[in-house]
This record gives sequence, structure tokens and C-alpha cells, in this order.
Amino acid sequence: MLEGDEDGVGVISIYQSLESDRDSDFDCYSAYSEAIDNSIQADATAINIKFEPSTGNTINKVTFSDNGTGMETYVLQRCLRLGYSSRFNDRTGIGRFGVGMTKGAIHECRRVDVYSKTAGGEWEYTYLDLDEIKSKDSKDGNNSWKIPPPVKQSPNGIVDEKLIPVGKGTIVVWSKYDREPDKRQKIVDEFRVYIGRVFRHYIWNTNPMNKDPIREIGPVDITLDGKLVYAIDPLYVNTAKTQFTSDSVSKEYDSIIINYPILDPEVEKLLGKKNSTIKIRLSLLPEEWRKEQGAGSKSHALDRNIDRNEGISLLRHGREVGYDWIPHWNFQPRELDRFWGCEISFEPELDRAFTVKNIKRGAVPNQELKRLIGEKIKPWIRQQRELISEFWAAKSTPGPLDPIGGSGHHIGEEIAKRTRLPTGKAVKPGDEESAMDQAAKNAADGDAAQQEIWKERFKQQPFSIKDGSWPGVNFMDISHMGGSDLLIYNTRHKLISTLRTIQEEVSDGINLEANAIRLVALTDIIFMAFGKSISMIHLDQSLPGSQFRDEVITNWGSFLSSYITSWINELDKDLAVN
Repeated sequence: MLEGDEDGVGVISIYQSLESDRDSDFDCYSAYSEAIDNSIQADATAINIKFEPSTGNTINKVTFSDNGTGMETYVLQRCLRLGYSSRFNDRTGIGRFGVGMTKGAIHECRRVDVYSKTAGGEWEYTYLDLDEIKSKDSKDGNNSWKIPPPVKQSPNGIVDEKLIPVGKGTIVVWSKYDREPDKRQKIVDEFRVYIGRVFRHYIWNTNPMNKDPIREIGPVDITLDGKLVYAIDPLYVNTAKTQFTSDSVSKEYDSIIINYPILDPEVEKLLGKKNSTIKIRLSLLPEEWRKEQGAGSKSHALDRNIDRNEGISLLRHGREVGYDWIPHWNFQPRELDRFWGCEISFEPELDRAFTVKNIKRGAVPNQELKRLIGEKIKPWIRQQRELISEFWAAKSTPGPLDPIGGSGHHIGEEIAKRTRLPTGKAVKPGDEESAMDQAAKNAADGDAAQQEIWKERFKQQPFSIKDGSWPGVNFMDISHMGGSDLLIYNTRHKLISTLRTIQEEVSDGINLEANAIRLVALTDIIFMAFGKSISMIHLDQSLPGSQFRDEVITNWGSFLSSYITSWINELDKDLAVN
């Protein structure tokens, strides 16, 4: 039987624990960013990063240097210690947890060297080496390896002299690199974009919560492999320090402000307040950047990273901690989502509400906050999608048989082309040309060039379909041309708007089971309203054909609107129709 140690045992096995920590939730970019966080927190105005290559375009080591305040001896010795931070639980800046830099480093490499110098002081140095820890622990089994006390040692001759700050600062070197996820140059190129977006407000020195600068010390310049990093704004409203300073800017909407309770009693007591502010900024990218469908993948868009601009940017004290769709919102990304921007800002006092991880990679609002934010911006997102789609449709110059606006109506048109039916009799012989001219004018809203395109369409297919908009009870308008017909849907009518809402939710993956039932109900409503419309015509009533048609369609639209109103107001209040 094995006996226990009289003096007890340590809580952790140091080496095995560190090896386990190497498999944290970091990716390489969030790991590198922890070093940048430390530099910004130390009031650096210049940060230099160098990826030193090894053979085969791999990484030999990574060096981070800054001109910040530097570290005193006591802090320097402990800066590599997991769980230590001179700013632990600080709610005023981007640091707080005391695990980021070391965890980020060992996620990627096996050795970390740190040099630091305060103003008027001398360079001091310490390090952490996983191989030494493993060797020491395997020999004595006592978890006895300790971070060495700092020694006076200059980085001159060891670190590239271009990376050594003058007067004060800190240099961190990651070596024994063994976790390289990709080729060095690909990592550098991707990290340049990552830095530009994540730290944009520090590059600008702007506070997204208000008009004050985010740091009294001023903006920070970040250099990666000798090249200045440009800011990248997913809202595209600020061109300062971007690669394209003369670009057009987005239309920014009025910000949405949410006051939300601080859920941590300790923080509430510390700050002396119960609530904190969440600020939501929204923007629509310039029209010239989205002239047509597919514009998001053209060179202009790729250069500005518009092709990546799908999601919501979550900022914690101006530092991006998440950029994606909020989970369980059931929005399926579309190409047109590249052309609007959304930025949600909060302060560290709301970390619990946003479930911020201690590595600052990812933030997810709690269920209540997720619902609250969704109520504020989901309708806006749908509005932008509709606006962009309509803009594409209005600006498109399709060929005679090209789909217009990506609406899906071309499928119905193709069905009509493949189905043999008798020619309609609603137009008298000889009146076809004038009927076609009037139909083309209706379809093109008076645009002469578009009228000619529509006439070509009419000549080449038996049915043409488009969306329109007008007041009144009619949900559609039909123009007959003797062999060809034009169907225009009224998107203001409750039938069409309800159908579009259901289509939108199904496309987004929302309420699929409920919407399957809604489609059955809507189908019943359509035919009930038609039946009711027919029932309003007296059997002994003699009406001219055109009057009969108009009366049936008018009654049909009116009864549809009444049925749908009752349905939504009394039976399905969750079906939100514009």
C-alpha cells in the first residue's frame, strides 16, 4: 500500500500542468495578441513584432518589443507566472486576468525570454523554459523549478537592434517554436489583418463609447516585420490610418444604447454603480462598393477585406474580443451581409454578462442580453438585407432573359416556358403591341432603357414576374399582351410581406417547424380568400370580363388582408410582419 507524504503534495504538477495549458482555447493570432495587450496596458506608443524565419518558410522565433513603461524587478520576475498580474481584476483597461501572455506564449513555443527597462533604470532579464522545467521535475519530482530572479542583462547583440526601444520598454522573445499552424508568411499576412481590426481603436486612439480618446498617452503604432499595420474598420466609417485614407465612408445610423445591470456584486461594489452602458453602432457601406451582386468578391472588396466582413464586432474597452454571428441567432450569412457593419461595445465591468473568457478570445452575451440585443438589431439587419437586394435589382441591367434581383422569380418564368398552355384571350387581335408597351412601362417604372429590355423579355417567354410596391388592397397586378403576361406582386400587401417574412426566417434557419405550419395556414388563407371573393359574385349577375376579373382580384386582396390580420393579431403574434 502506498503511503501519503507527511508534508502533503503540491496542488499541481508544474510541468504536466503547463503542457496541458498548451492546449488552451487560443489560436496563434489570439496568442500573439496577448503580448500586444500587455504593451498597450504599459502605455506603449510603438510596438514592433518580428517573425524570424527558419528554413522552409517556418518560424524560428517571434520577438515583441515596445516603448512602454517597462517593469520593475519584482514585476518582471512574476510576469511569466500564471495567475499573476500587476493589474489583476482591473476593470479599467484591456488587461485583467493575469494568464494571457504566458498561456499565449506556451501555446506556441517552449521558451519565453523577457527583457525590460524602466525610465532611468537598466535592462533586466528573466525567462521560462518548458524543457528545463521538464528536466528539473523529472530529476527531483518536487516541482522545484522556479522562474529565475531577474539579472542585469542587455538585449544588445541578442535581439535585432532595430527592435530595441530607447530609454525604456520591454522585449519578449518566443523561441523553440514547435506549434506552427501554417507557413510563416501566411501567418504574418493573416496576423496583419487581425491586428488592424482587433486593435483599430488603439491605432486611432478613439473610444467607441464616447468622443474621448481611449488613452491619454496617445495612439499606438504597430509594426509587423518592418511594415506599419493599417487599421481596418468593419464599419468602414473611419479611414484614418487605414490603407485607403481617401475612400468613401459608410452611412452610420444612430447608435443604440442599452443600460444593462452589472452582474458581479464585487464589481458593483467596487465601482459604486449597478448598471453599465452597451453601445451598438451600425453602418451601411457606400453604394459604389455594392453596385451589383458579386461585388463582395472583386479586387476592390478583397483589398479592403470586405469579403471577410460578415458578422458582429464585439469590443471590450475598445479591443475586439469577438467577430462573428452571435450564436443561436440562426442567421445564415449571405454575400449581402458584407455590406453592412455592426459594432457592439462594452466595458470590462460587463464581462460576466458577455461571458468573456480569460484569454479574451470570444465573447457571447448571456441569454437575456442576447435576446435584448437581438430585439434591437435583428429588424435592422433584415432591413439592410432588403435595401441591398432592392438596390441590386434597381441598378441591374439584365439581358432579356437574365434573372432580375436574384428574387427566384426566374424559376417560375422557366416553369411557364416549359408548360404548354393555350394562348390567353384577354387582348383583342391588333392590340398586342400597345398592351406590351404599357406592360413594359409598368415593369420599368418609366425608365426608357429598361422598357426595351422588358419588351424583349415579353417576346421570348410566356410569363414575366417582378416585385412592385403600391398602396391599396390589390396584392398583384396582371398585364396581358396576347401570348405573354406580366405579373407584378405588391410587396406592401400583407400576403406578400408575410410570405417574405416566412421566407426570410426559413433562409436564416429560424423557427423551421413553426414556419412549416405557417405555410400550410397561408396556403389555406389564399384559397379561402379566393373562395370568398368568388362567393361575392351573384350567379345571375352579368359582368364584362375585365370587370369580373378586377372585382375578383380586388375582393381577393381585401379578404386576404383581413384573414392575415386576424391570424397575426389573434393566433400567431410571434409572426412579425413589417
